[in-house]
Amino acid sequence: MVHRSRNLRFHPQQDPEEAQGLLVTHLQSMRPFGIPLTVTSGDTGPGFEPATEGPAYRAARTVLREGWGKDPEFVAGGGSIPLVNGLSKAVPGAEVLLFGAQGSLCNLHAPNERVLFSELRSAVIAEAAFLREYAEASRAGNSS
Repeated sequence: MVHRSRNLRFHPQQDPEEAQGLLVTHLQSMRPFGIPLTVTSGDTGPGFEPATEGPAYRAARTVLREGWGKDPEFVAGGGSIPLVNGLSKAVPGAEVLLFGAQGSLCNLHAPNERVLFSELRSAVIAEAAFLREYAEASRAGNSS
């Protein structure tokens, strides 16, 4: 049996090479019955923690209430997505905001991950409303 995993999610303040090394050590120590294991480490990159007080995040908080009918909860997840750091470096000061089509019980990235139609519907409503809300906030900011 061959299993390939291509990424590791970790805290933005954690050293990516250290995190990778700790995972490899853990996996190698967990080989039951001497099952062979080969780990080939790949590239690493730093984690990312966005500033969440700008106009895009304010708009997101408003529309997530609209989509799901309750206040959103912000959780750290996916902070080591290489694209996010790349976008942040390419456009310093820009807000990086990731929307997902999932509720708190979706088991995101787990073997039993699932997305319910109702969650997808809520995400589509929230994302469409975000464009409206953010455009309105931008117009109000540009007219003053």
